[in-house]
Amino acid sequence: MRLPESAFEQAKLGSGQLVAVTAPPGPERTQDLLQAVERAQARGFAVVWTTCRADAPPYWPWHAVLAGLGGDAAVLDAEPEVCARKVADVLAARPALVLVDDLDLAGEDAVRLLKAVAERVHRLPVVIVVTSTVRLVDQAHAALAEGRVTEARDLLDQAARDGDPEAALGLPGMWVNKFRARADRALAIARLREALDRGPSEPLRTRLSTRLTAEHAYDRRETESVLTALEQARSTGDRLTLAEALSLTHHALWSPPHNAHRRELADELITVASAAGLDLLALSGLCRRTMDLFTLGDPHAERSQAELARRAAGYPGLMFFHAAMDVMRTIRAGRFAEAEQKSLACAQLGMAAGDVDAETFHSTHLFAIRWLQGRGGELVDLAEQVTHSPTLPDLEFSFEAALALLALEAGQRDRARSALHRLTINGLAAVPLSSTWITCMFCVVHVAAALQEAGIAREAYELLLPFADQPVVPATAIVCFGSTELLLGIAATTFGEPEKAAGHLERAVTTNIRLGNLPMTAYARATLAQTVKGERAKALFDVAINDANAIGMTARAQAWARHRDGLSDRVVIRKENVWWVVSHHGKETRVEDLVGMRYLARLVADPGTEIAALELVGGQDSGNQPLLDPVARAAYLTRIRDLRAQLDDTPSPRLEAELEALLSHLERETGMGGRGRNFAGPAERARTAVRKAIRRAIDTIAATEQSTADALRETVTTGYRCSYKPG
Repeated sequence: MRLPESAFEQAKLGSGQLVAVTAPPGPERTQDLLQAVERAQARGFAVVWTTCRADAPPYWPWHAVLAGLGGDAAVLDAEPEVCARKVADVLAARPALVLVDDLDLAGEDAVRLLKAVAERVHRLPVVIVVTSTVRLVDQAHAALAEGRVTEARDLLDQAARDGDPEAALGLPGMWVNKFRARADRALAIARLREALDRGPSEPLRTRLSTRLTAEHAYDRRETESVLTALEQARSTGDRLTLAEALSLTHHALWSPPHNAHRRELADELITVASAAGLDLLALSGLCRRTMDLFTLGDPHAERSQAELARRAAGYPGLMFFHAAMDVMRTIRAGRFAEAEQKSLACAQLGMAAGDVDAETFHSTHLFAIRWLQGRGGELVDLAEQVTHSPTLPDLEFSFEAALALLALEAGQRDRARSALHRLTINGLAAVPLSSTWITCMFCVVHVAAALQEAGIAREAYELLLPFADQPVVPATAIVCFGSTELLLGIAATTFGEPEKAAGHLERAVTTNIRLGNLPMTAYARATLAQTVKGERAKALFDVAINDANAIGMTARAQAWARHRDGLSDRVVIRKENVWWVVSHHGKETRVEDLVGMRYLARLVADPGTEIAALELVGGQDSGNQPLLDPVARAAYLTRIRDLRAQLDDTPSPRLEAELEALLSHLERETGMGGRGRNFAGPAERARTAVRKAIRRAIDTIAATEQSTADALRETVTTGYRCSYKPG
């Protein structure tokens, strides 16, 4: 055993390390420890070297450690957790190397105190080296059995560096693909191959080959190889080997085509592991079974989850998955604020347990909540960040699809189109069948529908059809977007088969009611309403709107209300980022931000109400100014009377020409009924401007949707006072 230079360097920076040495006592081990002492002293570290004894008092050898570092040993008079804080305060004072020999001879209190200190060691300027005759792998398995996943991983990593072939298995039988960084994953695979090259005896050889096969099967989305490895594990007759193989095979088959098969594997894992006394693997099987039941929409899923909560209370790694599923159920019940709080607690639990998926689970929960609330556009930048996260598996594309959907919600159609085309560049069939494939397709179908990508929608339909009877739930069961029938209905609408779409959507509503998914039931009803016609469509919208408002989906409810109003003769206009969206008879037309669109939006928002053109343009009327003032007008009339009198007495061509000119000029400056004409004031200018602007806006609408333009021409009146009066 030789401590790496980095251990001392990191300790000086305040990030310590616990190193366990399992080499047998003797000159070689002593020499290694002496070299560590010399290197520590050369770097200015304080050094304490103490030995455990079977007859020592409680918390020994920590009394000696404290005394050697100038602390007060008398503080060790409470529970291990309290004492650990006091020990940590002493260790934080200066860089130190602490050597504890023969830990396996220490009392239970001393070991518990060491574990409590070990949880803090990464924040202390200390290197702690403990020696024991107990194998590191055995220590790791004991730590794992008590739910201390991070400690178990550290011990296994040390054991693997020391050359123990069993340590290459990692956490025995647990999750596949937990190393996401390429370097870490390559090291894990290399260790498995090296351990196999040493020619281990059975059953270790089969355990190692099964783990290696499962890792490759997960990467390549293969099934036959891992199923063959499972049968080889059965042939060994060793229950630990079989239990591990069942667990690894289950995880390697995380995709929709294998949902039912995985449940069978989980049931067998529970049976085999329980009979062998492998409590952690048995509980892992129960966790997997619960997830499988949710992916199948099985009504017994909640009962299985309740059993998991009761049995796995002492295992943070498993409770993390339970908490994630609990968030899903809370979202499904429409309690969004509560779900958001639970998701944060779930993330904290996952990070404390050392689970690599803690942050991505939290992001997934937030995406689901905001999208259902109609606020998905708020998270588009977060989706971009998560898409490029190094903690995502290489073949994970659901966040790329989520980015497209959330960009669409934000009105960023080009960004959504770009993300969709990146995802489908080789066709949807090329997207791997992963644990999140079904949620990836949920996003794809919605974006394809909004962008009228009929070809993508048809391909998605064909791929989803075999899973019509299953809910949109990933293998980890952390979100539920209701029935897959919804996606089939939306896709069929997009490629132009409304009758087929209506059938799928009818079944989606029924299935979502059975699942108890309140948000997606409302969503499916509103989607169905956009497919059917007449009074039924209005009735469906009314129920969906009421249900959505009751659970806080107010933005969705408002959008559905606009669609419902669009089923009548009313035109509805709303602003969406830089566009105006005009709805009429269920059709929507997008128009650029013209001045006339602003006037139309104001009028249609208050049907039947007359609004002054001057008010629409935001001006004030300063009154009209006559072209002729009263004095000039009176002078004109007096001269006309004089000319007529002179012509009666003495006709003259000159007088007749003057009279004709005066009459012509007076006629030009006189309006109807003999009233004087005025200069064009603000009200007149507003009347003209509004009429022209509205006419241009309606002409622009006509270029895309003639029927909507015709409806506006028939119902919008312009003049000094303007109005929208639908039939």
